[in-house]
Amino acid sequence: MQYRNDVDRVTISIPHSLALLSETVRNELNISRSELFRLALERFIQEQNNSRLAIIAADMVAEYKSNRVLTALTDLDGEDFA
Repeated sequence: MQYRNDVDRVTISIPHSLALLSETVRNELNISRSELFRLALERFIQEQNNSRLAIIAADMVAEYKSNRVLTALTDLDGEDFA
């Protein structure tokens, strides 16, 4: 079997029940086990990145609201501001 140079082979251990479920899903999607786990890992990493960004954004909102220098121009905000 040949592997592309840009692919790493990884061995993992998972509970048997999860292995059975993953087989069902991969068969339904008609994809390889490797593809299923690659997709799952990509989604997990993306969710972690999104969570991290949400925390950073929330911290930035708190900083913005509490920092008078950052909010100095908000006094100009209003319906009549053009």
